[in-house]
Amino acid sequence: NQMREASIFVSNRNQSITANRIKNILWYIGECYILLRNDKAKYSKTYVKEHTAIHFEDFLRFRLVEDYLAKNKNLLKARTSDLDEISFTSETQKEYIDQTDYKQKTDKIDIFINKLGLAQTWGENEDKIYFAIECKRISNLSDTSRYIGDLLKFTNRSYIEIRLPFEGQLGFIESHSLSDRQIVEEINAKLRHASHITTERPLRPCHIHPDIPGTYKSIHRRNTNIKETFSIYHIFLDYSDIVTS
Repeated sequence: NQMREASIFVSNRNQSITANRIKNILWYIGECYILLRNDKAKYSKTYVKEHTAIHFEDFLRFRLVEDYLAKNKNLLKARTSDLDEISFTSETQKEYIDQTDYKQKTDKIDIFINKLGLAQTWGENEDKIYFAIECKRISNLSDTSRYIGDLLKFTNRSYIEIRLPFEGQLGFIESHSLSDRQIVEEINAKLRHASHITTERPLRPCHIHPDIPGTYKSIHRRNTNIKETFSIYHIFLDYSDIVTS
């Protein structure tokens, strides 16, 4: 019994150290979003379509990662020394085992974040520990179905490398008439009827950054043999003035 209590204590401590790191990363995404707004960034759908061969969703992600997250890490270092080495990469591939057919497949990660300084915490090689964020554009409420598609991916995957019990999802809100609250209500309504997703706790507000209201947290179970629980941090950013036709 003491052994079990000790292991639960260690597990809880690891979770809280990790959750703290993740919250600092999300705080930093909020800071970068504020910089992007202050720069009066505008991204034109027509321009991207005519001058690039990049999907617009990928383009938004590239701009956030390459122009902001990769360049302003001093802001994060000033907040915590734990994340001095942190690295942000757009679109990385890892392997996973699909729990629906047990095949080994490629996991395309929208925003791949590693060098989290968690090697000691998880007793694993630093290179093998990463935090993944999936991104989706949301311009009307029906886009929440695609958002939930990413959430389902998280529940159906058994990861080969260590995957933290935390995931990230980012929604680019492209419509003036949509609020993060409406989007979250719609996601939660759909989760209530999602037969393949076990939700322990629906999306609830989670305070991360004083100037970024749209942050939430939900808790789910993986569809793996041991059905472990994991948390998803959700961040919805208002891009309605940033995205232009």
